[in-house]
Amino acid sequence: MAISYLTRMGGAAGSAVLSEPYIRLYEDVHADPSYESNALFTRAAYIRRASAQSKHPGFTVVSAEDGPDLAGFCYGFTMEAGRWWRGAISSPPNEMLKEHKIAVIELMVRDNYRGSGAGKQLLAELLHGRDEAYATLTARPVAPAHGMYLRWGWRVVGQSQPASDAPAMDIMLLPLWPARAT
Repeated sequence: MAISYLTRMGGAAGSAVLSEPYIRLYEDVHADPSYESNALFTRAAYIRRASAQSKHPGFTVVSAEDGPDLAGFCYGFTMEAGRWWRGAISSPPNEMLKEHKIAVIELMVRDNYRGSGAGKQLLAELLHGRDEAYATLTARPVAPAHGMYLRWGWRVVGQSQPASDAPAMDIMLLPLWPARAT
């Protein structure tokens, strides 16, 4: 495996995440039984969300490529000060709400690349050099990725249910500036 990492921003990032290789990888990852075939994780829902999310300020995608193959990708955007996750069940700590954050939306790694460090590197590349004080994401407590995020230093700061038919998600947070560690 000779994985290379490519970062794209703005329109190029939006075009990438809406291309067929990215959509197929999203579908493959969400075929895992922990996603319970929920409508939130369908191809159509991904395309709808990614289309809207790619227009947010700071939209960035990092791709892991093994030659011509897409091994994984990670993307997110700036969640401006005062904004928080839709469907949040509790309010965020005030110090987080008043800061810009990077909302990590997707971290996808093809099965045969899991355990290789590709996911951790994708996330590190996405978060490297960001101006935001914190990174935040949502993860299903039953999904394998949830435990991975905890091992990587993320902490649970709340819960969200983004739609009435969506599963509950833990809201997780990682300080990006050492002085902000709480």
